[in-house]
Amino acid sequence: MMMPANYSVIAENEMSYVNGGASFIDAIGAVTAPIWTLDSVKTFNTNIVTLVGNTFLNKVVGQTVGVLFSGNTTWKEVGNIGKTLFTTNYAGKDIDKNNFGDYAMNALGIAAAVYNLGVAPTKNMVKENVLDFSVNKV
Repeated sequence: MMMPANYSVIAENEMSYVNGGASFIDAIGAVTAPIWTLDSVKTFNTNIVTLVGNTFLNKVVGQTVGVLFSGNTTWKEVGNIGKTLFTTNYAGKDIDKNNFGDYAMNALGIAAAVYNLGVAPTKNMVKENVLDFSVNKV
């Protein structure tokens, strides 16, 4: 009986040797599967958002609440909050200033900072520090 050239008669448990065994992707999956559970992926993503948000936090607070409570607030500054908040850190002259990627990443950073402000409590100076009063005797 004639068989095709790529046909071989072997036992079922030997078939993986004919196919070359597990692929590289299968090997990576076998190593990372116990580590990368759904909870660990969620934690990883939350940590990335927190890191990005922490980077932009000073900018967001400074250019919003900082403007409003600076003691020198004018209506012009209040009106420019959105304009100054969404500017990028572009300092070069050779690159197009209308770089959509910079503005998009800046907006994502601002969103991450706002997310951090919404989900994590801020440090309370009254709660964290002991307050003492000194009385000047006359």
